[in-house]
This record gives sequence, structure tokens and C-alpha cells, in this order.
Amino acid sequence: MKKLIVFGILAFVFVGFSSCGGKETEKSKACEITLFRAGGVDWNIDGLNISATFAKGTIVSALLVTIEHSELSTVTPASGSMADFSGDKAVTYTVTAEDGITKKVYTARATISTTP
Repeated sequence: MKKLIVFGILAFVFVGFSSCGGKETEKSKACEITLFRAGGVDWNIDGLNISATFAKGTIVSALLVTIEHSELSTVTPASGSMADFSGDKAVTYTVTAEDGITKKVYTARATISTTP
């Protein structure tokens, strides 16, 4: 009889603990840049490459960058930061999904037109 009571208590405790956990929701793996704007221009996004062409004489050494990206993801450097695209420099932006594991690295580059 004691064994039956002990078994019943253990079963009750096991069922009680297993139902407390609840279902954990899966975190998003989305990590896309959907809009990239700098120098007052919306840049072209082609895969992981971001580009824009500016008129001859445009200074691109300190452009304020605005980035829109997948919901719940983060981007580094952050939207609202300044970037130097002078001298054909490439600037990389890393987008990390909510899951903290999935990432995409985008490369942004400004081109200065040779004609006025």
C-alpha cells in the first residue's frame, strides 16, 4: 500500500512539473535589410550588396545612414550612425536575427560618377 501511495505522489509531482514549463516559441531567423538610405538617397539592395551612385563632387565621407530591417533583428553599425564611403571604401553591416545565431553581412559601397 505504501508503494502505491508513493507512486501516486511521484506521478502527481511529475505531471505537475511537466505542465508548468509551457511551450517555448521559436525565435525569428529573419535578418534582411529592407531599406538603406544615406546621403538623401535610397540605395540599391542586390542580395548582400548595397550600392548607390552619386554625382561628381559629392562628399561621401560622412553620410548619415538610415536602415530598415527585419522585425526583431538588430543591425551593426546601427541605423542613425555615420559612415565613410569615400575612396571606394566598403562598409559592412551585420544583421542578426532574433535567434542570435542567424546572421547576414551586407556590403555597402558608394560610387562617384565621373561625369557631372
